[in-house]
Amino acid sequence: MVNLYLYLLVAICVGLLSWGLIRLDRIYQYPFFMGGIFVSFILPQTIALINNPGPVSQQALERVLLMSCFCAAMCWLGYQLPLNYSFIKKFDISVDSNKLFLGGIVLVLIGYGANFLIFQLPEAVREETQWTGIITIYAFFRRLIYPGFTIIILSTLRHPTVAKIILTACAAAIPLQLIIFYGRREATATFVLTIGLSLYYIRRYIPPRWLVIGLIFFALIAIPLTGTYRNIAKNGDWNQLQEVRPVDNLKSFVEEGKVLELRNAALVMDAAVQTRQYGYGTGYWNKVIFSFVPGQLVGYNFKNALMIKLNTYDIENLYDYRRITGITTTGIGDSFAQFDYFGCLFFLLSSYLFKLLWISSVYRNSITSQVFYISLFSPSLLSVTHGTVNLLPDVLFSSIFIGSVIIYSQNKPLKDHNRRYLLEGNQE
Repeated sequence: MVNLYLYLLVAICVGLLSWGLIRLDRIYQYPFFMGGIFVSFILPQTIALINNPGPVSQQALERVLLMSCFCAAMCWLGYQLPLNYSFIKKFDISVDSNKLFLGGIVLVLIGYGANFLIFQLPEAVREETQWTGIITIYAFFRRLIYPGFTIIILSTLRHPTVAKIILTACAAAIPLQLIIFYGRREATATFVLTIGLSLYYIRRYIPPRWLVIGLIFFALIAIPLTGTYRNIAKNGDWNQLQEVRPVDNLKSFVEEGKVLELRNAALVMDAAVQTRQYGYGTGYWNKVIFSFVPGQLVGYNFKNALMIKLNTYDIENLYDYRRITGITTTGIGDSFAQFDYFGCLFFLLSSYLFKLLWISSVYRNSITSQVFYISLFSPSLLSVTHGTVNLLPDVLFSSIFIGSVIIYSQNKPLKDHNRRYLLEGNQE
C-alpha cells in the first residue's frame, strides 16, 4: 500500500500544479501554491521516509502517506464549495489611500523598533534555537514589518512617487537582511510572494510559465539546503557556496533522510492512535494562548493554566526516538493528532477561506482583501511545513493589526443631513 499511496500523492500534486499551469492567473490561488509546497517539501520527505523509515512502522508509514493524500486533496476540494457572497461583501470597505499608506508606515516603524531591540540582546540569546523570554515579545511585533510592507508596496504601485519608492526600499531592508544573512525560508517566501501578488493586483502581471516551473524546481532543491546555507551565512565564508552541489544534496536527502519532519509526523500520528489521545482542537487554542498571552507579564503559571493539554506523547520513550529541537511535526501530523483523519478538513476550510478572499481581492478589487490575502499567503504554506495550529494565530494577528489600520483608514459615511442635502441638490 505504501507505493500505491505514494503514486496517489504524486498524482494529486501533479493535478494541483496542472490546475494552475493550464491558466496562469491561477498560480497565486490556494490549490496551486499548496501543490507547490507539497511537491517541494512533503514529496521529497515522503520518499526519504520510505527509504529510511527508522522507528516508523509499516502501518505508521502507510498512515502518514494516506493522510498526506487527504490533506493535498482537500486543498482542491475546498475550492469547489459555493461562494458566500455575504462574507465577501464584508470586505467591500472604502478607505482613504493616504491614511492607509500612513498606517503601513507605522506598522513598519513598530517592526523596525522591535528588530532593533532584538539586536540589543546578547548574541547567545539571539542564537538560541527556541526563543523564550522578552525576545518573543520583540519578535511578535517585528512581524508587523510584513503587513506594513504589503500596504506600502501596494500604494507605491498604484501611485508611484520618488518618496514612496524610497520608503518601499527602506521597508524591504530587514526582510532582505533576514533572507541573505540568516537564510530564513519564511521571510523569503513572504517577501517574494508579496512582490508577486502586489504586481498582479495592481498591474495584473503574471510571470511566464517557464519561470513558475523553474521556481518550483528551485524550491525543491533549495529547501534541503537551508541548513547548509545558514551555516555558510553565519560563518561569513561565502566562497563555500561554490562547493555546494544542490542536485547531489537532494539525492542524498531522499536516499538517507536522517532528519525528517515527516518522520516526526508519522510517530506523533501513531502515538495518537496507539494511546487514543487526540487534541480535539485544543492544540489550536493552546497555540493562540502561547502566541498572545505574554508569560513575562502575566506569569507563566497563569499562562500554562489557560492551556488545555489532552494529548501529550513521550515519543522518546514510546519509540526510542529523540526529536531534534526546532524540527516540526508538519501540518500532516498535527492535524491528525487533533482529529484523526478528519484533521484534513482544516485544509478544506483554509482553501475555502482563500477562495473567498481571492474573489473579493481580484473581482471586487477590495484593498482590504488584498492586504489580508498577501499577509496570510505565507502562513498558509507554513500550515503544511510547520503545523496547522500556526494559521489561526496568524489570522488573529492580521485581524487585529491590519484591521486596526483599515478602521483608521476607512472613509467615514456621510451624516444623514449631509446625505439628504446632496440628494436634494442632485434632484434639483
